[in-house]
Amino acid sequence: MATFIDRVVKSETRYEPGPLPESVEDLGNYVVTELKRIGNIFLNQATFRLECMHIEPTRPRKGDIRYADGTDWNPGSGEGIYFFNDSGTWTQL
Repeated sequence: MATFIDRVVKSETRYEPGPLPESVEDLGNYVVTELKRIGNIFLNQATFRLECMHIEPTRPRKGDIRYADGTDWNPGSGEGIYFFNDSGTWTQL
């Protein structure tokens, strides 16, 4: 599971399969569990939930969007949603 120390809420946003079961009889449960994990990832992506970040990303790229906490990481106008623009600065939306 992908986790980042700068986030308060942890969510899985990329998929890596879990270890295969040792027994063939457990294969059905394994497949169901993995499909549920994949479904949760799709849900996280589809709802476009921004997690509150407490530190600035180390290598932001033009077009990145982040939700800054406004205290530990304040890009300029306090808590809110910011995007990284062409001039290399964070702009509040």
